[in-house]
Amino acid sequence: MMRMDLAASNPANHKPVASLNTLASWLPFLLLPVGAVAARLVLAQGWFFPQCLLRKFTGIPCPSCGCTRSLAAWSYLDFEQAFRFNPLFFLVCAGMLLWFGARAMELLSRQKFLPNLRLALHEWPLWRIGAALVAMNWLYLCLALPK
Repeated sequence: MMRMDLAASNPANHKPVASLNTLASWLPFLLLPVGAVAARLVLAQGWFFPQCLLRKFTGIPCPSCGCTRSLAAWSYLDFEQAFRFNPLFFLVCAGMLLWFGARAMELLSRQKFLPNLRLALHEWPLWRIGAALVAMNWLYLCLALPK
């Protein structure tokens, strides 16, 4: 019984949790380039990729239609096309890159920027802003998304 208490109080036992948190915070930035390359390969090679069922049966694109093509355009650094295929997805990717830059600056300068940003955003009605952005993006996709 005493061994468990000593093991629980040992600071060395807390390192894996911290490293998991660090990995989890960097994982989206690892997935972005991997996803871009995968989207590029899927579209270039003509590999099977499931179609959007909403668009297939109704002709109406779903709010995430164009994300694969946008991600493939990111891999070519064709930002105009990436924006055209799905503007909201483009902004999410750009936001992730900005957050990655801020996180890298935090690590290099050893100063915290992101907690202040979280506190500033806490006052905003983010779910309402997000819902409005999704609705506007979906309207754009219905009117302008190429087939």
